[in-house]
Amino acid sequence: MELQKEITALGEEERSGLASFILSSLPNAPLGPDDQEVVKRENEMDSGKSPPISYAEFRQAVGR
Repeated sequence: MELQKEITALGEEERSGLASFILSSLPNAPLGPDDQEVVKRENEMDSGKSPPISYAEFRQAVGR
């Protein structure tokens, strides 16, 4: 498909922007946590209720 070739030729930042644009144009697209959820999670980490983990620990937990 010609469009796929053109997209592959784009730089990483351009592809990332395009992917973000396409996802945000879809109804019910998973866009990530909202600001309220981010604040809640930060508060949980700050209080010690939910301690942060390293990137390596995260990757191991998700099986990658």
